[in-house]
Amino acid sequence: MDIDFDPRLIPDQQDTVLTKVDIGFDVKVTWLAIARMFSPLANEHGITVAMGFALLNISREKGTPATKIAPLLGMEPRSLTRLIKKLEEDGFVYRKQDPEDKRSVRIFLTTLGIEKKDIAQARVERFNTAVRAMIKEKDLRTFFDVLEKIHLVIKENTQGKAQ
Repeated sequence: MDIDFDPRLIPDQQDTVLTKVDIGFDVKVTWLAIARMFSPLANEHGITVAMGFALLNISREKGTPATKIAPLLGMEPRSLTRLIKKLEEDGFVYRKQDPEDKRSVRIFLTTLGIEKKDIAQARVERFNTAVRAMIKEKDLRTFFDVLEKIHLVIKENTQGKAQ
C-alpha cells in the first residue's frame, strides 16, 4: 500500500506541517524532546544519547551480534559502525568473534560500558515510571499497538525501494 498525501487534511495551510495531523512530525518532535531531556545526563557521563541507547541494547552476559544492534536502534548499518567504533575507542565496548558463528562479531560491554549502561537504564526507568504514572495502562497498550502498526506501514512502503 503506497501512501498518498491528502492535502484536504490540512485546511487553509496546505504548505505546512501541523501537529495532530502529520504523524511523522509528531513522532519526530516527541523523540527530539525525549533526546533533549536525556542529553544533559548523557553528556554529564561522557556519552551521547545515541551511545546510551546502543549500550542499553547490548546484552551484559552474552554480548549482542553487531548485525542485530542497528535494527534495534532503527539505524543504518554504516551509522552503527561509526557509533560502535566510537564506543570501542572510548572503552565502553569490545568486539569478539562469535564462537558459534565464526563469520559473526559480537559486541560486549566493558566494565565501564556496564557502568554507563546502568546509569542510562536507571534514567530510562525513571522516565518510564513518570509516563506510566500519568498515562493509563490501557492507553499505553493502545499507543504501542499504534506504533507497531506505523512500523508495519513503514516496512510495507520501504521494502524494495531506495531508502
